[in-house]
Amino acid sequence: MTDEGRILIIDDSWIILEKLKDCLIGAGYEVRTTTGPAGAARHLPSCDLAIVDFHMPGLNGDEVMKMLRTSPADSSCMFYLYTSDPEIASKYQRHGFDGSFLRKGDDKALVPQVNAVFRTIRMRKLAEKIRSERGR
Repeated sequence: MTDEGRILIIDDSWIILEKLKDCLIGAGYEVRTTTGPAGAARHLPSCDLAIVDFHMPGLNGDEVMKMLRTSPADSSCMFYLYTSDPEIASKYQRHGFDGSFLRKGDDKALVPQVNAVFRTIRMRKLAEKIRSERGR
């Protein structure tokens, strides 16, 4: 496992968490799961990507993102909304997310989407490395 394959999944359903965890571990990722945002911030410094369910009992994605983004934990973790609602997904930035994954429940569709995010993460890290080497 590379150090660029660490994912945190926040969803209120244990069934969905286990399905996603199995699917993403099978694709080679290191995965942590939790049923709520309370305490999730402690995982952010060691994660590259957080996948967050938008609809949870008593909370929505806006509230979860406010909690996570205001956490004192230093993190470059990217936050992706996970939903089957295209209307909410299209407004991911308004909700504080870096992107969105549609087709919630379609585990096979999620892996290529996650792979694309990690290609972006690797490209950003490479660009940062090149910029820092040029600045020497």
